[in-house]
Amino acid sequence: MPYKISGIKSETARIIVLKESDWSIESNTVVSGSGAYEIENLISGTKIVFARNDDGWVEGYGSVEVVEYIPQQGDRGIFAGGDDTNQYNNIEYITISTPSNATDFGDLTLGRSQFTGTSNGSNDRGVFMGGFLPNNVIDYITILSVGNATDFGDLTSSYRTNSACSNGINNRGIMGGSYDNQNVIEYITITSPGDATDFGDLTVGREGLAATDNRTNNRGVFAGGTSTGHQNVIDYITISTTGNAQDFGDISALKAHGGMCSNSTNNRGCFGGGQINTTAQNVIEYITISSLGDASDFGDLTVARRYSVPGISNGTNDRGVFGPGLGGSVTMDYITISTTGDATDFGDISFGAIYANAGCSNA
Repeated sequence: MPYKISGIKSETARIIVLKESDWSIESNTVVSGSGAYEIENLISGTKIVFARNDDGWVEGYGSVEVVEYIPQQGDRGIFAGGDDTNQYNNIEYITISTPSNATDFGDLTLGRSQFTGTSNGSNDRGVFMGGFLPNNVIDYITILSVGNATDFGDLTSSYRTNSACSNGINNRGIMGGSYDNQNVIEYITITSPGDATDFGDLTVGREGLAATDNRTNNRGVFAGGTSTGHQNVIDYITISTTGNAQDFGDISALKAHGGMCSNSTNNRGCFGGGQINTTAQNVIEYITISSLGDASDFGDLTVARRYSVPGISNGTNDRGVFGPGLGGSVTMDYITISTTGDATDFGDISFGAIYANAGCSNA
C-alpha cells in the first residue's frame, strides 16, 4: 500500500524526502506555486523532508510521519519516452485533477520516440506500442504503482508515428497507422500479455494521426495525419469488433501530429495542436464521438505545439491534458472537455523529452 506526506508552502519549491533510517533519497520533486502539496508513493517509515526555493532558502523537518492512502482511481496520467535525438526511456506521472509538475514513475523497457499509448481505464493497465528507432515492442505498466515497464508482446511489424485507443475496462486496445503511410489497425487484449492481431484498415493510410475513444461506448476515432500530403480525415471503428474503419467527418485543416483526449462515455473528443506542413498549431477542436460529423472550434492551446503531441484525460471527470510537443517547451496544458475555451498551463514535464512521447491514464 502506498504512503504520502503533505504540507503547505508559500511558493514554488523543491521538496526532497529522505528515509530517516538511512538518509537515502526517496523523492525529489519540484512543486509549483503556493498552497497545499502532497508527495505520494512513498514507503512506510518516518521521513526527513527538505524544502528549497529558487533563491536557495532551505527549511527541513525530521521525524515526519507518512500516511497510508489509496490514490484516486481514474486520475493518474502518464507520459513516457520521446525525443528522436535522445530516445528517452523515462516514464513520468501527474495527478490530472491537480495542476503541477510531473514526477518520476520508472522506465520503459527501451528508450524510444514516435510511439503510442492507451489503457484499460480503471482496470489500471497502461500499454505503449511501437516507436522509433523502429521497433514492434509493446510494454505495460500498472498505472497506480510506480515502477519500470514490463514486456507485453509485439506488434506484427515495426510501427511508429502511430496512435492508439481502447474500450476501457472491456480490455481491447487498438493501434492504428504508421510511418510510410500505412493503413494498418491492430488490436490486443490489454489484460493478457501477447502479440497483436490484425483488426482491419484505416480509410486512408497515414502516419502522425491522433486517436481517442468513448471507452465502454465502444467507438474509437482517428484524426488527421499525413500520407502523400497532410490529412483532415476522421475515421471511426467499433472497438469490440474487427473490420475496416469508416469515414466520420473532418477536422478543420490538413494537419498531422496533434493529440486527442475525451471525457469517456460523455462522448466529447478534443483534438489539440499538430502541424500544417512544419508549422505548429495552437487550435483545439472537438467532436461528439457518438455522432458523425465535422469538428468544431473549441479554443486555443497556451502555445502552438506539434510533432506527436500526447493527449490524456481523467475521463468523465472532464479534464484533458496535452503534453509539450515541439514549440511547447516542457509545459503541459489542460482544458475542461465539456466546455469550450482556451487551455491553461498545467505544469512541466521534468525529464526533457519535449516531443514524440506517448501518454495514457487510468480513466
